[in-house]
Amino acid sequence: MAKIPHRAPKGLYTMDNDLELTIAQVIKKYDLLKNRFRAKSLGQHFMCDASLLDKIVSCALPLDDSNILEIGAGPCGLTRSIIKYAGRRKIICIEKDISLKPLHDNLLAHTNADIKLIYADALKIKLQDLSNENFTIISNLPYNVGTQLLLNWLSEVTQIKTMVLMFQKEVANRIYAKVGTKNYGRLSVISQISCDCEKCFDVASTAFFPPPEVQSSVVKLTPKRERPHDISKLEKLTALCFQYRRKTVSTILKKKYSQSILDCLSICDIPQSARPEDISPEKFLELSNVLPTSA
Repeated sequence: MAKIPHRAPKGLYTMDNDLELTIAQVIKKYDLLKNRFRAKSLGQHFMCDASLLDKIVSCALPLDDSNILEIGAGPCGLTRSIIKYAGRRKIICIEKDISLKPLHDNLLAHTNADIKLIYADALKIKLQDLSNENFTIISNLPYNVGTQLLLNWLSEVTQIKTMVLMFQKEVANRIYAKVGTKNYGRLSVISQISCDCEKCFDVASTAFFPPPEVQSSVVKLTPKRERPHDISKLEKLTALCFQYRRKTVSTILKKKYSQSILDCLSICDIPQSARPEDISPEKFLELSNVLPTSA
């Protein structure tokens, strides 16, 4: 793990070109750890190991025929690695913390890469607002918004070539969990019905400044060629079912759909005794398509 020295040689952190500094030195130069409470509220945990950052980007290769989107550029560690592999592709970075702008301006001034920095809340931005072209999304996602960002992107999956994302390990486990296991849930269903989900590797908390209290995992999600065009009904169905995961689906849905739910379950060949964790993503999709549009 890279270490941030307590005392720097005179003049080291006043270099005009931040690309001549390590990420640890950039963090020190801009005093990014001065307000740890603020960093925690924004989900900021900075990764400094350049080889590890390169490894994340390598999971998304090749970076051709798509724009590249990064959420939370921070001290630009992952951004630097993306630049190495991006060639002439456009890189869009969305950052909520505008206080990092001087750091980002320095990067833009010393690279020829095609980078656009947007200071905004990524939760409020749709891919189509950024470009009509496809995206490869590579991000060390803030823990506090990572799940919702993924759900947002899955509703726009037709514009995505692939996603390589870092999540809290607990969230990552839910993304690729198998039916019938304790981690299997709504996120598993929605992710797997739209994408092929693959665990890349785990990342220890010691790889970050400040170190989070949890471990992280890098996940690759590649949209399937055969996928539903609209998953809104599936999202509503799974949100309701997994709210009561220990009850049978017939019991959960009977109040809303009356006796018609038994006919729907029969059509989909789903046993009345099945609980949400027993139903595959494909069967959930099938059920969402046969349920009445209004109860």
